[in-house]
Amino acid sequence: MSEQGIFSDVVGLSYRCGSVQGKTTADYTYNYNPGSVITFSIGSFEIGQSIGKPLLTISDLMPIDTAEFDPKLINRARLLYSLTPAQGFETPIVINRKVQDVVAEFASGINLDSTNLSDLDNTLSSICGELNLLPKSVSHTRNHLRREVAGFKVIRDVCIPTQDEGHVLGDVYLPLQHQLGKRYAVLMSCTLYGRRIFHSGPDLENEDEIMAFEKSEDDWHSTSTNVPIQLPRGSWGANWESQRGFENIATFNTFSYVPHGYAMVKIDPRGVSQTPGSRGVPGEIVGDFYDAVEWAAEQSWSSGSVALVGSSYGANTQWNVASLRPKGLKCFVPYATDLDMYREAAYTGGIPTHRYLSDWYSRVQKSSPKWKDHLDLLEMMKAHPFYDGIWEMVSTKSDQLDLPCFLAAPQIFIIHGRGAFEAWRARRPENTHLQLVDCNYYPWASHEAAGKILEFLGHHLKGSEYPKLERVGIQMRLGYKTWYWRKENNWPVPGTHYTKWYLGVDGGLSRDESKGPAKEFPYSSTIPTSGKSGVSFYSAPFETDIEFAGHFTAVLSISSSLSDSDVVVSLWAVSEEGHVVPYGSAGQPEPLAKGFLRASHRKTDPSKSLPERPWHTHRQEDNAPLSAGEVVELEIEIFPAAGRIRKGWKLRVDVSPSEHQPEIAGYNPPEMRVWYGEGHEEGTNTIHVGGERVNYIACPVVPLKEGYPNIL
Repeated sequence: MSEQGIFSDVVGLSYRCGSVQGKTTADYTYNYNPGSVITFSIGSFEIGQSIGKPLLTISDLMPIDTAEFDPKLINRARLLYSLTPAQGFETPIVINRKVQDVVAEFASGINLDSTNLSDLDNTLSSICGELNLLPKSVSHTRNHLRREVAGFKVIRDVCIPTQDEGHVLGDVYLPLQHQLGKRYAVLMSCTLYGRRIFHSGPDLENEDEIMAFEKSEDDWHSTSTNVPIQLPRGSWGANWESQRGFENIATFNTFSYVPHGYAMVKIDPRGVSQTPGSRGVPGEIVGDFYDAVEWAAEQSWSSGSVALVGSSYGANTQWNVASLRPKGLKCFVPYATDLDMYREAAYTGGIPTHRYLSDWYSRVQKSSPKWKDHLDLLEMMKAHPFYDGIWEMVSTKSDQLDLPCFLAAPQIFIIHGRGAFEAWRARRPENTHLQLVDCNYYPWASHEAAGKILEFLGHHLKGSEYPKLERVGIQMRLGYKTWYWRKENNWPVPGTHYTKWYLGVDGGLSRDESKGPAKEFPYSSTIPTSGKSGVSFYSAPFETDIEFAGHFTAVLSISSSLSDSDVVVSLWAVSEEGHVVPYGSAGQPEPLAKGFLRASHRKTDPSKSLPERPWHTHRQEDNAPLSAGEVVELEIEIFPAAGRIRKGWKLRVDVSPSEHQPEIAGYNPPEMRVWYGEGHEEGTNTIHVGGERVNYIACPVVPLKEGYPNIL
């Protein structure tokens, strides 16, 4: 007795299985005899055979041990994929009488078993010309097959309606099993960057752009790390085109999540990629993202449960949407997020990040050249150098939101390195998870941390058993490209002891406060291109291993010959051989911790400050320029970080006018900020040590643990 199956997304494909024959229906169904061979054809042109089963795909037309990109499979897939105008599976492959006749007309020129992939080019071009279709390229075909083998497909450029009768465009990634009636929880993201690999998207009227984006996606998946790929809109930045960690900027990888039984929807807000409109209209992204969540919850392939996911900007867009509680939203994953846009993004420590923001927004504009900005974002930020009502308006109140949340913050990068901890303090710990991860956080949510996030999502979206997932996960850096996951149940880490290392008149760091006569340590306010910058203080070699994890704080007594000064504090470990220990994920020099403050912004709010974290007001009325020779005390916030210093190593503390330290070979901090020393005449900054002056670094020493080192 015959059974019924589905041939994914193909209508009108002829089949024959013994005495059972017919064409796949509008619902993609076919009939088969269990265990029997089925022959499939376009009219009379045979394209392959398979054993019948509930769900067949194009890959099943070849023997089961056929390689994913066997030329014979690519030829068959390319022919079928080219019989639809869709870029993904927005519309099915439809084989009607005209298609059959055209394929029959050119059948003599089709050799599906050729190992030369270009052999099909001319004939396929002729077939598609007759049918007024664009033939799919080899790269386009490989991209579809790659997803198919992983068990999912993409529906491109879906028009998602909004309440104001507008729309946004999105790509929907669906497990193939949805065609058997299964429904899936939905993971949604929204950024300013565009949703294709790995930013922007093609003009849908431009055939060359469509092929170029498919080529870059195929190259990204099929070439090795450090092999640059050609990006249709140009490079996003130095070395970005050679990364293979994340498919798309600020969203999670489809291949890391969809095969685990999730639908994924990536949307472009208005003014981004091909979604029409102006970028940055206040409130518009929140409203459109809200509408998209409710739309996703109601789709036939959706279980009705939705999570917001994404990193960086893709994390920041989540908070306001989550606070509105759209229908179906069960949890959110703001991985590397900012809450206070002044303190955490635009003016960290009162120091403008204009270089970063200018470069960032020029890339956003380059990714979406068809549309204009509603306002000049950079000029708006420059016009508000102090914390005021504008910054209050664009900041997030995380204490007003109790939806389950999975937080993360990167170490050392500074941007995105503070908000997660402020959110943790404001939220209920029983429905919140927190991670402190690598400076290069972009790929972590899709690789090192994906298993933990999947546990969290499984519980809140699918009702799986509550995970044995730690409340707080810490990437404990060990140096030299090694680390381990430190698992804790709270933040700050239980048992944390904030140990002070005092700056000594001898240039040392000591656990005992210096009582000697006062001494001055002067240094230039300018940013040198070579040699040493600022002043360094060194501890004695450590007698035991020590682990740090948490907020650091620097308290310094400084003066300047200028009316202001940027003070940067960097903590390093120094090996027995006298070399800086590289804590960077690629083996590059990277500080153990780092923080900075513009001296005129030194005013703190005691009601908001914590013992381990000062809170600077950054308000214009509190701004206090320096007077020549005036010694002031600074409390400098150093964002959370984690690392081990080994027995025999030393702690080095640098105090300098910028992040740059040319003395350390290979240390190249990103050009993000406009330092005070760059736009003013050269002056002298001075640290005043000894006597009655207070100068120390408070470090979060945590109980020592041993974990299995992970190799980055």
